[in-house]
Amino acid sequence: MIFTKLNTFACGLAAALISPAYANVASQDTENKQITQEVEVKNERVNKFKPIILPFYDPSIKAGISAIPLFAFYPDDNDLVSDASTIAIPLIYTSNDSYVAKVAGDIILFEDNLRMSFETGFTSTNMPLSGIDSNKETINFDGDLMFKVAEDFFLGFGGVYTSTRYTADNAEEQSALEDYGFTSDFQDDIGYRVSMQWDTREHFYYPHSGFVLDIKYENHAEWLGNDAENTYSSLFTDYRHFYSINNNPDRIIATKLVARYLIDAENAPSSAFSTYGRQGKEVQRGYAVGDYISSNMVNMELEYRHKFSDTGNKHLDKSAMVLIGGLGKSFGEQLEGNTQDFRDTDLLGVIGVGYRYNILPYERLNIKVDLTYNSDGDTIVYFGFGESI
Repeated sequence: MIFTKLNTFACGLAAALISPAYANVASQDTENKQITQEVEVKNERVNKFKPIILPFYDPSIKAGISAIPLFAFYPDDNDLVSDASTIAIPLIYTSNDSYVAKVAGDIILFEDNLRMSFETGFTSTNMPLSGIDSNKETINFDGDLMFKVAEDFFLGFGGVYTSTRYTADNAEEQSALEDYGFTSDFQDDIGYRVSMQWDTREHFYYPHSGFVLDIKYENHAEWLGNDAENTYSSLFTDYRHFYSINNNPDRIIATKLVARYLIDAENAPSSAFSTYGRQGKEVQRGYAVGDYISSNMVNMELEYRHKFSDTGNKHLDKSAMVLIGGLGKSFGEQLEGNTQDFRDTDLLGVIGVGYRYNILPYERLNIKVDLTYNSDGDTIVYFGFGESI
């Protein structure tokens, strides 16, 4: 009995002496792992440059080639929270002598407490507009500054400047363009914007989960220098949701719903109307810009993203296939002066498939090609980088 008690006491004493040592070792191991992970993250968070050369096609401005120098960078070495900032310089030239030269960027600073997005440049596009072959020249700037005011919640302000002119091949067609409100002189259009963003995504460029709701109110008032008879405002909403099936980031359902409502459309210049196919910086896949122009538009798209992994082929492991479906409407005031109600306008449907190839794995940035077929019987292929949703 005495021996048993002494043995129990000895074991307890040994455990009391050894436990702190094990705890210290476990704590040191955890700390070492954290340090290793931090070093690995810092090694990934380095400035990167990717020159991208891709084919280009848009039925309104034909086939061509695009060159996109892409910069991904991290302004603050001590900031391990913000996703990469990016600047891209899209340069496009097509077979019908259209060209685009722009600079676009997303700057993310101060542990994602400040976001700045912008796009500026010059375009000269030869395209049909309301059935008239025309050249559209545009100088534009579009930018927003967003401040985090609460968890996942941003408020911001921004501005937009557009100067546009339209020219036709002959005097008769030019007169018809003028009747629609498209003039051969550069017309300036200046507006300010206030915005709200609720963002729970875990990544800025290619999220696996979460949602983002973006609401923007834009006003083109007379005091900004606009003509009194051409003052207007608009409301733009953008909602996106991301869901990983069975928490698998290689199987994602992505959804986007965007809508634009042009307030005081009867006063707005023709260039302010909603162009279904591309409204602002957002693309509605499947439709050529200029085919549907109204004061208002709404579009919903859904993607299923299937990323390949552990195939044994490094290129295939960087690839993903995408299934695309979408519906939309272009409605409200028309350029001809009449009005079409939401219920009376055509339902604009699209289906398609896409391919993604990851060029910057840590930043989750892809180049893409999407092949779409719309309810008008048109086929359109898109090339570029980044995601449509």
